[in-house]
Amino acid sequence: MDFFAAQEKARATSRRLVFWFALSVCGVVGVLYALVAFAKPLIESPSGGEAIDWWDPQLAGIVMPTVGGIILLGSLYKLMQLSAGGAVVARDMGGRAVDPSTTDPLERRLLNVVEEMSIASGLAAPEVWVMDQEEGINAFAAGTDPANAVIGVTRGCLEKLNRAELQGVVAHEFSHILNGDMKLNMRLIGWIFGLVMIAMFGRMLLQLVRHLRPSRDSDGKAAGGVLLVALAGLALWGVGSIGVLFAKLLQAGVSRQREYLADAAAVQFTRNPSGLADALKKVGGFWRNGMIQTPHAAEARHLFFASSELVRMGFATHPPLEARIRAIEPSWEGGLIEPEDQVIFEDEGAYEGAAPSMLVPATAAFALDKLGESSRLDPQVGVELRRRLAKGRVVFSSKLEAKALLYGLLLAQDRDARVEVLDLLRGEVGGEVAAHADLWHRELLGRSAAEKLALVDLSLPWLRRMARDEAKGFIDLTRRLIDADGQVQLFEFMLQKVIERQVAVGLGLRGVAKIRHRALGDLAGETAVLAGAFGALSADPAAWEVARVDFRGHTGLELQRLGGESCGMTEVAAALHEFEAATPLVKVQVLRLCGLVAVHDGVLGDGEVELLRACAEAIGAPLPPLTRMAVVA
Repeated sequence: MDFFAAQEKARATSRRLVFWFALSVCGVVGVLYALVAFAKPLIESPSGGEAIDWWDPQLAGIVMPTVGGIILLGSLYKLMQLSAGGAVVARDMGGRAVDPSTTDPLERRLLNVVEEMSIASGLAAPEVWVMDQEEGINAFAAGTDPANAVIGVTRGCLEKLNRAELQGVVAHEFSHILNGDMKLNMRLIGWIFGLVMIAMFGRMLLQLVRHLRPSRDSDGKAAGGVLLVALAGLALWGVGSIGVLFAKLLQAGVSRQREYLADAAAVQFTRNPSGLADALKKVGGFWRNGMIQTPHAAEARHLFFASSELVRMGFATHPPLEARIRAIEPSWEGGLIEPEDQVIFEDEGAYEGAAPSMLVPATAAFALDKLGESSRLDPQVGVELRRRLAKGRVVFSSKLEAKALLYGLLLAQDRDARVEVLDLLRGEVGGEVAAHADLWHRELLGRSAAEKLALVDLSLPWLRRMARDEAKGFIDLTRRLIDADGQVQLFEFMLQKVIERQVAVGLGLRGVAKIRHRALGDLAGETAVLAGAFGALSADPAAWEVARVDFRGHTGLELQRLGGESCGMTEVAAALHEFEAATPLVKVQVLRLCGLVAVHDGVLGDGEVELLRACAEAIGAPLPPLTRMAVVA
């Protein structure tokens, strides 16, 4: 699967769903109006004889705006609530955020798998939630942007799956984040909430009746009032069921094919078809299947890894388990697996029997051919990088340590400049944190760019635990540290872009840019700036010709060549700001163009890796590590 192409398809699907949502609203409004028009003569003339007026402008002027307004306002309210990110959904599902420093073996195993997937995919590690009360085997990904994404799993998923199966499920959810499904699914929750609001009001009235039962001493009026409330509740619930029907149609229309695609991407990602297939077999073999008990599961059932209903009611949001398993294992003969509680949680056995391997730099072709392909992602790269860091005790277990790590990465290489920056740091956060930052700086001096970037990604779940005011102060301080020595290094620029996107967007300090640019030709000037910046890094005069040819191939236009003074970090930052508002396909086109310039001399240095990551981070296009696993002979 090409994730960028999938994101483009998700955008097209989202536009089509707006039409179907509008049609659903019209359907609910029309049915309710017809029922009111039918009931009106019966209420006004109980003896009968009065003809039904199917078109009453006065009645339509009351019913249609009222019902339509309730649905639209309900959807807008829910969408505003969901804009805070995936944690809103996880909390509604009864989830609990997993502490990144947990020592629980089941939770530790889950976090390790998520971290490995994060490093391998170039995504910042999403927050992880566990639904402790849910015994079925299920999981979901939720969020409006990768920066505020969460992955949630049930207690059954933790206890019933082995590591390979858990990895397959997590890879499935990562694919939903990478291919744009997650954002589409969040919008769908908002629209569904509006459609089912009429039925919700009906249920609320029926529940109210239980508390309004008239006593024996009550007069007939009280009893009549309770009866009227009950009838109104039944009527609203019945009519609202039309909205529920349309909501289920929308959910089913979006989810089924995308589950097949996510399964296929997960298999390519993990390179282990049996892991995901066995997880699906355990869902089928467990008497609870993927059942989710919380009442909020109905509006979010399209988010889950497997069907959240023990008995399917209405339109299915997921393909049959048998069809999904057979798509992964064509030779499957129909046997399911009855899961048992896992008793071994150690990571060391995860790749037993695999050939010895090591990390090596990617070739230019490997690095740039189809940047969004799921087959390029390799979780063993994440495993190896995480193990290297752990073996060297390059780890952290608190928010304060994660902050100190980033401060340490921002300390200048020059000793005199570093002393000046440390003095600034001591004045702002105290001597202990400044000393810790200096230790990080010394420890990481000899580390590769890939390892430093992996550490940055692993620090982000801690940083997202900051309060909003704390986060604002942290972002401001990192900017001051960068500016303190009077120059902006490439790594500092990259780190600033990571922090600004992942922390600011993740904590809701700023929104995600709306799409304004739909063709690379719309951003010719910005492309020239980025190509010029990479050309200056490569110091290869012929590299510009590669950018010119690639740009002309996409747009039919000529790319203007800019001097070095027009391609500084300030100009690059402004160009990236515009590219953030481009479509996914435009983003991958410019990343590939920049990469072609960077590798034209046959060498991909740390500076070029850092600028590529900065570009990818700033525009919201995950870039996997430019390394691969090679078998040791």
